[in-house]
Amino acid sequence: MIPLNYHHLYYFYTIAKAGSISKARETLLLSQSAISTQLKLLEGALGCTLFDRRKQRLHLTEEGRFVLNYAESIFEMGRELQDSLKDRPRLGGVLVHVGIQSGTPRAFGHALLECILARFPAARVDVREGQTPELLEGLREQRLDVLLTDVSIRGQERDVLRNHLVGKVPIVFAAAPAVARRYRRVPRDLHGAPFILPSSPSHIYMQLLDLLAEWKVEPKVVAEVQDAELARHLAASGRGIAPLNAYTVSVDAAPRTLRILKTRRPLGLYESVYLVSRRRKWPNPIVEHLSRKFRLPTKAT
Repeated sequence: MIPLNYHHLYYFYTIAKAGSISKARETLLLSQSAISTQLKLLEGALGCTLFDRRKQRLHLTEEGRFVLNYAESIFEMGRELQDSLKDRPRLGGVLVHVGIQSGTPRAFGHALLECILARFPAARVDVREGQTPELLEGLREQRLDVLLTDVSIRGQERDVLRNHLVGKVPIVFAAAPAVARRYRRVPRDLHGAPFILPSSPSHIYMQLLDLLAEWKVEPKVVAEVQDAELARHLAASGRGIAPLNAYTVSVDAAPRTLRILKTRRPLGLYESVYLVSRRRKWPNPIVEHLSRKFRLPTKAT
């Protein structure tokens, strides 16, 4: 067996990181034709195609993403060796790229990272936040390994992507203790009460409007915010009542800053949370672990 040419592997690694051969030239200081030749030699040695060429752009194949993961580890170990010789050791580990939908409660993201690091303490976790369409594109293009979102994947997407329901967390009405004491009888006392609503459009927003309409309650809207953490802070500071997921309230960093308004029965509002990943021949072990083990509590505390 011919030994792997690590110069060729480094050329591939540089192209993948730069996004194109023309940009990789700036780092490698080689002609475009020379780099293309070296890349073809590496593909021949490995027996697979590493890039798809679509619309004059390079896109990693699944084999290419698999090889890139190894190349990142190999060259990271090289940097670790250099740092160790300089008495600056670094910890290596499995690399996972995590996408989190903008507006997802911080408590959910924190729980996800804790689940990863508890099982893989040396893991390197790269977290990106953004809107669902761009994050899903990252999954399709294999720039992301897993996505935390409130969107379930349906239809033809299931051929490429897979999703796991990891929590259906109840929504509760929460407020600072002084505010909560003024609104003891729910829903009777809520007419004209200050509310901090989730931004429209969202699943919770529509469910909440339906519930208030059923109760014939017209609240005084203080603010509409997308970030659940901001809503929690506003509620804790006494600005109004916030519909929050029970998990966020239960892990409040400052106990007794929020109180759940008591109701005769649960509100019947829920925030669904999904892990979405791409179907792969060689799945990331961290993603497989999350698919089996990561779950959010589904009961109010």
